[in-house]
Amino acid sequence: MLIVEDERWEREGLAELFDWPTLGIGTVETACDGMEGLEKATAMEPDIVITDISMPGLNGIEMAKIIRRELPDARFVVLTGYDDFEYARDAIRFGVVDYLLKPIDEEELRATLARIAIDCEEAARRRGSEEQGRKAREEGRRASLRTALAALLADRDPAGEDAAVLEEALAEAAGGPAPEAFGVWIVRAPEASGRPDAVFFEERAELALRRPAIAYMSGEGAVLEAAILFGLRAEETGSQRELATRLLHDLSAGQAPSPDGGWTVAVGGTATALPAVGESYREAAKALRFAVWSGRKGVAEAADEETERARFAAEAETLDRRFKELAKQVRSSLGSGDERAAEETLDELFALVAAYPGAGRAYATSLLGGLVEGLSTLASPAASTAGGEDGYGFEALLSSEGQLELRVRMQTALRRIAKILRDKRENKDDYIVDRVLRLIEERHGNPSLGLAYLAGETFVSPNHLGATFKKKMGKTPTEYIQDYRLARAEELLRSTGLRVSAVAERVGIPNTSYFGTLFKNAYGMTPGEYQEMTRR
Repeated sequence: MLIVEDERWEREGLAELFDWPTLGIGTVETACDGMEGLEKATAMEPDIVITDISMPGLNGIEMAKIIRRELPDARFVVLTGYDDFEYARDAIRFGVVDYLLKPIDEEELRATLARIAIDCEEAARRRGSEEQGRKAREEGRRASLRTALAALLADRDPAGEDAAVLEEALAEAAGGPAPEAFGVWIVRAPEASGRPDAVFFEERAELALRRPAIAYMSGEGAVLEAAILFGLRAEETGSQRELATRLLHDLSAGQAPSPDGGWTVAVGGTATALPAVGESYREAAKALRFAVWSGRKGVAEAADEETERARFAAEAETLDRRFKELAKQVRSSLGSGDERAAEETLDELFALVAAYPGAGRAYATSLLGGLVEGLSTLASPAASTAGGEDGYGFEALLSSEGQLELRVRMQTALRRIAKILRDKRENKDDYIVDRVLRLIEERHGNPSLGLAYLAGETFVSPNHLGATFKKKMGKTPTEYIQDYRLARAEELLRSTGLRVSAVAERVGIPNTSYFGTLFKNAYGMTPGEYQEMTRR
């Protein structure tokens, strides 16, 4: 409540007259004349104004009329003497004020203010209810528009009514002309942006572009993207980049030291009609993929990729030749144990890839995937894909969206391969024995598996392999192979219905008679007798 009274003792007396909170009035301010009353009303936006009529400068009625224009829900109580009664009554007739005659009767004033306070509360509840209903209707309308936009982006025809509503919603003002064309952008948010929703993107786009916009959310995990549709005037169809720059500046304001703030706005071609929106969206998506691959932020257009592809096409042989030279240096450095030199060469290799973004993700990744496969084979056949089970083989490299992500995975693969090679050099005998054990487990069904075979696979002489293996395992490779085969045969005889000859062949001893002799020596009965016993 605001009390405006030029007589100090009356003003202060009114301010302290009642325990105002008991009447539902929480805040009471005072002003000494009409001008100060107008200033305070503008600042505090009171629900109730008590004012005298006769005051120097701006009188109470004039002040009330001005305030009423700005605060149509405010209630006014005019304190008037007998001489001003006709003036006050005329004001009441126009709905400007309520009034009380001086001298003021306290109970009458209490009753009047209590009634007005109740009216204010009921009006506030009605406004709140109406606002909630308005918000619910607006949210429903927006959801319907986003559904229609999703259909357009997927090249599905929205229902005729939805399409008309969509076009009407994009008009620059209520009742304004329909858009002459349409713009479709994809905005990619930086990870540090939190989780903005469609409302956020619509509000930012409408503020920056000064026109209605509809947003549809996409993206997965930490990657958040929004497709934004808005209307274009005919003269704007060739200046979408300028409009996108306005939105970019608004999004990045105060969020990051870089001018773009880590945001990317990918611009599609102009859609001359709503059915063409899907094609414009695909152009924007293509521009965005290239921007992400090349590590660019800010405004991106499909023409950016076309320019880089043309440059790459003219210099493809240069890239290919230099890549092979650097890949050879990486292999040579790893082979000689110089891991630092290998990583420095990898840096050069990625600088080369970055210099030719037009080569594209698939081409660059195929070159790097070939390098990983070659390095893995250098380390060991068993290490092919360099930890591919953990996601660092060719498939994982190909799934990298950007060069930075690809570089991290390549560096991880390189370090794992370097560790394998380092372990081979530092623990050569242990590595050889472990390799032989894996080969016996994987290839025990091969009748040719023996000392010479294993020596060839591990690139050492049979004598060295035999001595090294026996030192660690306590038996020769040949003895170990036989024991392993017989253990596998016992398991097959016990757990399957295979014939003895089939079991013998499966474990790499195709001579059934010889297999029977070996099995009886190991288990004290023939394979058939053992099989019969385990079935009882």
